[in-house]
Amino acid sequence: MSAVSGGEKVATKTAERILFTSLDLFNEHGETAVTSVDIAMELDISPGNLYYHFKGKEVIVLALFDMYRHKLSRILAAPDPDLSLQDFFCFLYLSLDCSSLFRFLYRNPTDLMEKYPALSRGFRQLLLTREETVARQLDYLRRNQQLKLPADSLAPLSEQIGLVFSQAANYYLIKEQMLDQKGFIQKCLGSILFLLRPYLKGDSEDVGVLKELIGELRFNQESSDE
Repeated sequence: MSAVSGGEKVATKTAERILFTSLDLFNEHGETAVTSVDIAMELDISPGNLYYHFKGKEVIVLALFDMYRHKLSRILAAPDPDLSLQDFFCFLYLSLDCSSLFRFLYRNPTDLMEKYPALSRGFRQLLLTREETVARQLDYLRRNQQLKLPADSLAPLSEQIGLVFSQAANYYLIKEQMLDQKGFIQKCLGSILFLLRPYLKGDSEDVGVLKELIGELRFNQESSDE
């Protein structure tokens, strides 16, 4: 017999619908432009029903951030010291794919963190962890002689890659360049490849293979949805 009663199952299902509908609306219009009433109307439920599950929009935003943090933390966990350059780009792809699913967080992150202080510390820590993971993986590639990268270039290069992760969405939004998820990820991976190109060994061959993988988003990826 299930430990969850029928009523609890219905409540959980409704809460999931609220979260995923909110995520779609936030991603499309931005968090600021969407109210709790908008979410309720989109779901065709009463504002009171929504409030029963989530006591205001802040609770929804924080719940979505927790989902994002959980998914991204799994991707960032325990990088392989023996990773190849293709493995590194697979990691970048998975990270970008995860972030693009929650792209509203990057639309105006400073405003979002000021508006929701409970989100601020966790978001900063997550970005720092991602940057540290990128630096560690670049160092593995340097030590494995897959990148001709001076040790003192690790930190600034990791920071530049972090800027692609955190600022690219706003950049394309300002340019009014509407990209679907695939196009956005390809643009970001292409920018990171451009940053790495001066440090690649066997430049033309590696670049050709990576360009092909980026063009098709054909990576040997482990699902981040488990």
